[in-house]
Amino acid sequence: MRNLLVTLVAVLLFSSLAFGQTGKISGQVLDRETGDALPGANVVLVGTTLGAATDVSGKFVILSVPTGVYSI
Repeated sequence: MRNLLVTLVAVLLFSSLAFGQTGKISGQVLDRETGDALPGANVVLVGTTLGAATDVSGKFVILSVPTGVYSI
């Protein structure tokens, strides 16, 4: 019984660590020359299938991003 309890705790601990390794990337896309927001722009993390489109204010949020360094 004790081994089962230790195994269960270990599985729960390791699974929570594995699923807790994500974050979000958010920002705003603006025209360089005018400073106006760019609604509907596609923002993609290079080398992934993760991305988002900007809203009417040029803002975007990409959720569930694995830990790492990315180019946008």
